[in-house]
Amino acid sequence: MKILKFLLIFFIIILIVLIIPLNVLIISDGSHNYIEFIGEKEMEITYNHSVEKSNVIEIYKVNESGIYLIKMEWKDFGAGLPQDYQYINNGYYVKVVNIYIGKNITYWFIKDNQAKIIVDGKLLLNVNNNSLIKIKVEKWPIILILMETI
Repeated sequence: MKILKFLLIFFIIILIVLIIPLNVLIISDGSHNYIEFIGEKEMEITYNHSVEKSNVIEIYKVNESGIYLIKMEWKDFGAGLPQDYQYINNGYYVKVVNIYIGKNITYWFIKDNQAKIIVDGKLLLNVNNNSLIKIKVEKWPIILILMETI
């Protein structure tokens, strides 16, 4: 009887732990979810601009409150690129900002963009085809995180 009671209490504790929500960064390309636990992350998105054909680097800070654009680097002025910059570094125009984007951001990349998403220095996604990329900050229960990553 003591073993049964112990197992029941143990099962209840495990169940409670598994439903605790954690803050996660989810990067989805439509077929896979890349999940990172959030404390504070740096996310870098690099791509070739589809009109200007030059490299663009966007740096974001991600935490439980959302996604913040903190820096942008680009090689040329043109369609959709900033016209003002603060300094030039290694041939890139650089603009340092702190803009709250929200809890999600969506990109449409085409094959020619050759986009890469890097989180804390680790390449998470190398976009080699036409893809809708969704990036979100959400709270997920531990059990859902485990189910998605196994």
